Amino acid sequence: MNTSSAPTDGIPLYAQPEIYNRRWFLLGIMCLSLVMVVMAVSGLNVAIPSIQQSLGATATDLQWIIDSYAIIFAGLLLTAGAIGDRFGRKRALQGGLLLFGVGSLLGTFVDSVDLVISSRTIMGIGAAFIMPATLSIISAVFAPTERPKAIAIWAGFAGAGGALGPLLVGFLLTDWWIFPAYWWGAAFLVNVFTVAIVLTAVTIWSPRSKDDESTPLDPGGAVLSVVGLAALLFAIIEGPVKGWTSAEVVGAAIVAVVALVGFVLWELRAEHPMLPMTYFRDRGFSVGSGVITFAFFVMFGFFFLITQFLQFVRGYSPLDAGVATLPLAAALIAVSPRSAGWAAKIGATKVMTAGFAFVAAGFVVMSTVTTASPYLLIAAALVLLGIGMGITVAPATGSIMSAVPLNKAGVGSAVNDTTREVGGALGIAVLGSIANSAYRSEIDADVLAELPPDAAEAAGESIGAATQIAASLPAEIGDVLEAAAGGAFTTAFGNALLAAAGVSMLVGIIVFVTGRRGEVAVDVEESELEPA
Repeated sequence: MNTSSAPTDGIPLYAQPEIYNRRWFLLGIMCLSLVMVVMAVSGLNVAIPSIQQSLGATATDLQWIIDSYAIIFAGLLLTAGAIGDRFGRKRALQGGLLLFGVGSLLGTFVDSVDLVISSRTIMGIGAAFIMPATLSIISAVFAPTERPKAIAIWAGFAGAGGALGPLLVGFLLTDWWIFPAYWWGAAFLVNVFTVAIVLTAVTIWSPRSKDDESTPLDPGGAVLSVVGLAALLFAIIEGPVKGWTSAEVVGAAIVAVVALVGFVLWELRAEHPMLPMTYFRDRGFSVGSGVITFAFFVMFGFFFLITQFLQFVRGYSPLDAGVATLPLAAALIAVSPRSAGWAAKIGATKVMTAGFAFVAAGFVVMSTVTTASPYLLIAAALVLLGIGMGITVAPATGSIMSAVPLNKAGVGSAVNDTTREVGGALGIAVLGSIANSAYRSEIDADVLAELPPDAAEAAGESIGAATQIAASLPAEIGDVLEAAAGGAFTTAFGNALLAAAGVSMLVGIIVFVTGRRGEVAVDVEESELEPA
């Protein structure tokens, strides 16, 4: 039997025995694809010092190596999800995997900054097709009664991937017997092997799935969404670097507003809208989108800051820093599958409210950490954050997917992914700016006065620069600078986390109040029977 056949005679995929029997295997393949995409965002940060040394990259170069992936990825998600719905999610996943693999292979062996940026851009295009396809295929192969649990597992791995990326890349950049020490190409090469495994499995075992109504594409909406989202991400990411009032950032913000407002107006009038605006009238869709946005606002900002705190303040190696964050990933993966059952029993809004309470508590505990604090205090905070994210993101994702018809699962998944990326980028910009401002005001001016003007200026702006400068100075001066910078960043880190805790508490209250007006649905119609 052709295991990759499409639904026949109107029988949904989850009701076909050959598909039903391998649903959990397919979930594993989809989660592996997802983790690979997410780790490509967080993991490369660990390799940045090696890339800088090897290629002589400037700070602007490094920024674009990271940002080119994120901007292209988020900008194309809605369009890629719609294309997958129209022409087939399996084809979209296969094409995305091929592009991701080609980009990774190019990045493995290139020897110039421009080619690294090009490889990351290709990877971003591939990722935009991979991520929505994975969730929409999961929605198609799981029966309604099991779908919330499957989506919760997917959401758990989506969150855990951010924590696992630095761990994997940190391991690859240590001196071990296969790769030369600190060969940054290993961070790309691992994706090539993963793509080969996943693409083979998808080609053989994944079913074909698409919009049975063959809804025509929406080119106007696609162009407006790509331009608007890419410009928005550019403005958010570049704002802290170039200045929020710089011509580039202001110009990008204006383009984003015009394009996104135009997108909404276009979708309201289009005969076949890519993203029907009526979806937002559904409480589950709108609340779920908001929850995803703010959950990843605080978590991406946290990941951005915790890496610097562990390495620059506590002196961890990249691998040690990755290992140190494992409690968060473990708690998230353990809790997420259970969140679907809890949401069904007591309501999604109550579960998500509790999730934000756990997240806020984790940030408050983490804000008390100092250089002298035992690691157990850090681990406790990370477990609280992992539990909170696990019982927040999974029900929110389920509520988004429950609000869209199955033939629009790709677009629903893309909305989930887009809100995540926009929220994450905004969180890095805002929480990073809070920490940077606090660091500048906290660092001891008397210590900086002992340095040459250029060194003092650099050390006063960045904990990373201060650490590098301290290492090049005589011990009696370098140790004082390192201690001053570490103390200033610890205070700045705490301030940013308290701000994140405040945002989490506020959003949790809003979700709770919303829930009192009417429960957010996470279950799909249970009248649909799964096969025996």
